[in-house]
Amino acid sequence: MTAVNTEVTLDDFALYFPHTPAALCVKECARLSALRRYDCPGPILDVGCGDGMFARIAFSQAEVWGIDIDAKEGRWAAASGSYSQVILGDVTRATLPDSFFATCVANCSLEHVPRIDLALENVCASLRPGGRAFLFVPNRDWARGFLSSRALEAVGLGSAAELLRSSIDAFFKHHHLYDAEGWREVTAAAGLEVEAVEPVLSTATTVAFEALLIPSLAGWLNKHLTTRYTNFPRARRLAARPVHAMVDRLLRSSSPELTAEFLVVARRPAA
Repeated sequence: MTAVNTEVTLDDFALYFPHTPAALCVKECARLSALRRYDCPGPILDVGCGDGMFARIAFSQAEVWGIDIDAKEGRWAAASGSYSQVILGDVTRATLPDSFFATCVANCSLEHVPRIDLALENVCASLRPGGRAFLFVPNRDWARGFLSSRALEAVGLGSAAELLRSSIDAFFKHHHLYDAEGWREVTAAAGLEVEAVEPVLSTATTVAFEALLIPSLAGWLNKHLTTRYTNFPRARRLAARPVHAMVDRLLRSSSPELTAEFLVVARRPAA
């Protein structure tokens, strides 16, 4: 029996793909599916909010604040209409309202922050007592899911595979990569009570991400040149269904084991 893909739905993909490179779209849609298993009451703090697309799809009915260190991204976030307020600044030093947010979401942003300890402490202080944080973070060994890495390992080129994986992490500026216990310790050290470190995003999403990475690089280049990933969202909207069909085949033909990321669920202590 062919596995059923429930990570990247057509509805989410059709919303994301017109504005986002396909490789990133796969990851973002899978995170949306994972987050929807939880209740996220407002007000919500979106750490590393980017252009606001994730919040616009995930939190259509809640009050959401965004924070991003990139001023260009912050301007897109403000223009998106997804946020009540957008803070342009470093989450390790920004002044956030104390004990205000019921929920914090960090969508694969904290691993890029060198002083993650200060970022998490600031997040903790901004949460209401009992407020929850949902932190998407990479598994230390996520890049082992790349077919190219596995192929190098299979022919005895382990050192080349390791170089490839470290180069990928350097390209994406991953300052922090831990296993489940490592993420638990980092989060708890900031004063948050860790409820769960849930494996999310399958090996299949990593395979699809790798397959789409080279064509998606044009989108990343375009963003550096024009501040947006895509220039013709209407045309891409027409292509969303056939591209999703290709992604769906990739996902259903690859391993569903959850190896790519963790969703750390933590709470500010009530007392």
